[in-house]
Amino acid sequence: MTLQRYNPQKLDQFALRLLDLAVTMREMSNTSREHGIADLPVHDKKALEWCAKLEGWLHKTQADLDVQIRQARAKRRALSASE
Repeated sequence: MTLQRYNPQKLDQFALRLLDLAVTMREMSNTSREHGIADLPVHDKKALEWCAKLEGWLHKTQADLDVQIRQARAKRRALSASE
């Protein structure tokens, strides 16, 4: 996996891409329900693996963000205390 820097806008773009995929899946489920399609063959093994990896990545990245927030707060406190 390649480590890339993400600003808030890039995080939003990524999140919206994931939402678009979720919306498509919801549309498929609603359409299949409306047309009485009881089961649809889906090759899901890799997709479920990717989702698990994505969840792990998100948890790690959120923890990294929490550390950066704490460091930024500490730096601001140190700067304000030295003034």
